[in-house]
Amino acid sequence: MDRMKLLSAALVTLLVVWGVGAVVEVFATTLSVGPNVTAAAAALSFVAVAVLTAVAVGARSRGWLENPESYW
Repeated sequence: MDRMKLLSAALVTLLVVWGVGAVVEVFATTLSVGPNVTAAAAALSFVAVAVLTAVAVGARSRGWLENPESYW
């Protein structure tokens, strides 16, 4: 069980670092120059809202959101 927790923590950390790098790259390129800045920002906002909605809908219960340790 501890190995799974470690693996999960490592994967979450990797995804967070990867996500931060992606956000920096998006701001440095897509959202800073060109005629499509507004469209790109709207699309990224839609994706962010969709992901957050999916997480909220897919959560096991309100108690799980308050105490994710209960999952393990």
